[in-house]
Amino acid sequence: MPTSIIDGRIEAADLRRAKGGATIFRSITFEQDGVGTRTIRNAVVKDNVAAELVPGATGRFYLYNAFDLKGVHGVRTASGRDVYGFAGNNQKIFLILGIFNLIWIAFTIAVRGGVPLLGGALLILSVVGYIFMSKGQREAQEQFDGDAGYRST
Repeated sequence: MPTSIIDGRIEAADLRRAKGGATIFRSITFEQDGVGTRTIRNAVVKDNVAAELVPGATGRFYLYNAFDLKGVHGVRTASGRDVYGFAGNNQKIFLILGIFNLIWIAFTIAVRGGVPLLGGALLILSVVGYIFMSKGQREAQEQFDGDAGYRST
């Protein structure tokens, strides 16, 4: 999973919706220190991190891109606040999908004597998705924790 860091200031944060502990932004525009602007579209962010993503906020922003999600997973503000939160509800979705498909495959084997191809394909997809989302969350946490000594100037 690619993770990255932006040092700078938030120019604009266009909120799409906030629901279920996660906030989705249409776009977040950063003014990077000495580099220029960078815009992230369709960013998924935990609510505790989203509260820090307001225009004018300065500091270090930690970005992630995991499987089909991208967003901000951590902030270290210039005022000294450290906030981390990985918006990873997809892990639960992949786990539920995997369990459902195991039940479906077992039922179909018992009733028809064969494995449903769609069930097998969805089981493989759910395992791969769960692995990638877990890896993404782990890497994001390691990135944030590994930079614990950073203080914004």
